[in-house]
Formats: sequence, structure tokens, C-alpha cells
Amino acid sequence: MNKYITTFLVFLFIGISAIAQNFDIILKTNGEEMEGNVKALNDDSINFTYKNETIEYHVKTSDVVKITFASGRVQFFNKFDEPGNSKNASLEDYHNKVAVLPFAYIKDQQEGDQMMSNKIQTETFAILNNHRGGLTYQSTNDTNVLLIKAGITNNNIQGYTMGEICNILGVEFVVQGVVSVEKTTQQNYNSYYETSKNKGNNKAYIDSKGHLVGNPMNDGKSQSYGSSSSTNVQNYATSMTINVYNDKGNSIYSQDHTSFWNTQDAYKITLKYIAKRMPLYKK
Repeated sequence: MNKYITTFLVFLFIGISAIAQNFDIILKTNGEEMEGNVKALNDDSINFTYKNETIEYHVKTSDVVKITFASGRVQFFNKFDEPGNSKNASLEDYHNKVAVLPFAYIKDQQEGDQMMSNKIQTETFAILNNHRGGLTYQSTNDTNVLLIKAGITNNNIQGYTMGEICNILGVEFVVQGVVSVEKTTQQNYNSYYETSKNKGNNKAYIDSKGHLVGNPMNDGKSQSYGSSSSTNVQNYATSMTINVYNDKGNSIYSQDHTSFWNTQDAYKITLKYIAKRMPLYKK
């Protein structure tokens, strides 16, 4: 019997230890995460202790995006409260408002540079904004600034639902996409250019007066000159996925397409193809 009691106590201790390792996490607007225990929530501050420490700190609520409690509950602050209940924004502020997120750009199965990610984001915004109908599109600059202030990057965006992203940006819909470009085959093109030039005007001859006319060294034949060149062209395979989510986190559109074209910028044609089939695209 003592053996069973000992085993029970071991498992009980493991369970208590596991529970003890659960902490509250405060995400600040500068991207910093504070892990520990929230002691109290006040109107303008949060009483907080770091894990395994006892000193109590006071964090301004104006510097906080959200708290993820050990229980799993998430509480947003400032304009990142529940949809439509923001202290700084009303329903009219985000209704029918759309934000285009920076696209994930993958080149040769590696993460591409941020400039290309933002470039495709801007191009997507331009296409949709030109066919916006009754929608309002948030500028890409405003979108990116709000993401930075909320501490959201390409590395941690997967830790947020699209509903949370909508709330952070103050929009009803977000457009999210992925572009993948990979090198495939190379093609070699050879070309040959040829030109001809006469040696002279005509063959030499004797006129009616017995005079020699023309160049006696000219046989009237032409001479050819040629040159050749070779060009290597790199081909690419391009695929694109675009998703649209609402502020409830629900997917309202999803489409992926592989480009028929094999150039490096084939994503532009693919983007137009998908955009015209999106519910946000108004003809």
C-alpha cells in the first residue's frame, strides 16, 4: 500500500509543479513580453510580479496590448478590446474597413526579404483600392505602424488569431497572403545575324566609245558578314495564396493559384487573377 501512496504523491507533485509553471503573459506595445503573475488590474496600471520573483511592479495599461492569463483567457486593452467596444473607436470606424497585411514571401524555400513582402502588400492594396466599391482601405503605412506598435512581426504573427489582428488594426476585414517563387529550369537561346555588302557597283565593261567603265577587279558578287550570340534565361515557378478574414476570425475567402508564366515577376499576373475573384473586389 505504501508503494501506491508513494506513486500517488509523485504524480500529485508533478501535477502541482506543472500548474505552478503556468504564468500570465503581458504583451506590451513595444513588443516586450512580461511573464509572471498579474496581482491586480487598476484603471491606469497593472500590478505585476515576474515569475519566481516577489518584487511587485506597476505597468501602465496604456503600454499594454493584451494579457494572456494562465487560465487561457485573453484581455485586450485600449483600442484592442472586443470588436466595436473600443474606447477610441466606434462601430462606424471599422465597419467595411479593410487592411492588407504584409505578404509572406518565400524564395527558393527560404524566407524572402522584407522589402519584397511590403512591395507585394502595396501592389495588392493598389489593385483592391482601385476597385473598393463601398469599402475603405487602410493605408499600408498605417497598417504596418499599428502592427509594429502592437509588437507583431512575421516571427510572432502566428500567435494571434485573425480576429485579434482585425481588432488591433481597427478594421472589419484583413487580407493575408503568401507568395512562393522557386527557380526551375534554364533555357539557352542562340541567335545569328548576317549582313551582306557588295564589293562594288557593277562588273567592268567597255562602253560604245571604247572606254573602260567600272572596276575591273569587281566581279559583282556580294560578301556576307555574320555574328552570333547566346543568352541564358532562368525560369521560375510561382504560386500564390490569398485569404480574407473578418473581425470574428472567420475565413470568408481562400484561393491559391499557380502561375502559368515562368518569369520572376509572374506573381503580378497571378495577383490580378485572384484579386478579381475576391468578394472585396468591386467591378
